[in-house]
Amino acid sequence: MAHGVQFEQRAAMGYDQAVGTMTTLLVPTLLAETGLQPGQSILDVAAGTGIAAQAAIDLVGPTGHVTVSDISPAMVALARDRLGERRNVTFAVEDAQSLRFADASFDHVICNMGVMYMPDPAGGLAEMRRVLRPGGRAAMSVNTAPATALVSRILPIIDRLSPPATARSGPNSFDGGEPHMRALLVAAGFHDVRTATGQWRLPFASFDAYFGAIEQGAGNVGQEYLALPEAIRHAVREETRALVSDTGGPVEIEITITFASGER
Repeated sequence: MAHGVQFEQRAAMGYDQAVGTMTTLLVPTLLAETGLQPGQSILDVAAGTGIAAQAAIDLVGPTGHVTVSDISPAMVALARDRLGERRNVTFAVEDAQSLRFADASFDHVICNMGVMYMPDPAGGLAEMRRVLRPGGRAAMSVNTAPATALVSRILPIIDRLSPPATARSGPNSFDGGEPHMRALLVAAGFHDVRTATGQWRLPFASFDAYFGAIEQGAGNVGQEYLALPEAIRHAVREETRALVSDTGGPVEIEITITFASGER
């Protein structure tokens, strides 16, 4: 993740439970945007627990290499637990907006559900382009809008019931629509920019199965939720229950995701 959003150990531990299924669903489309080939060198920016990196390792094969980077040491540690036995992967604690890699270091760059957390998304995209080799592509996925995000849709409820001292940035306000993503990539110097939008319906056995990870402090939303007074937490939970139309049985959460890529 970019600076400004760092996951402590508890939040990182619940990350896969909160969004792991969604992340896994998005990875094939994300990686198809870059056309990964055996032997290539790949950087995964804001890699989280390494779900996208794991698939990338399989595609580049034993002669390729994947660098897993995230600003959160706890996230990098969990990615190491997931992938540490693979020989063609390295791990780095890195700020996506100030990468310490040399220019033109990687064949492709991927960023799965990370750009909207960056305080300066344009700066993050410029860094991705800088570390790409000529002809390489950077590919990313983002929430199209907060209202159709898996868990960030809860943040407006939190803000209404417990107004923040300063205006929120990040996933609660990020415009992930195709026009904005194209504009960001072009401004960062990319060409042959491509965008697409997809929808998924994610099933959960119950409302508790959906909201449980938040109550355990998973991710940035879970950490904000746990910091609230008990009465407000209860109100957030009940408003979220109504938002997802819980009737006591299984629930489905419809999400909309934008994919964007550009070539250096």
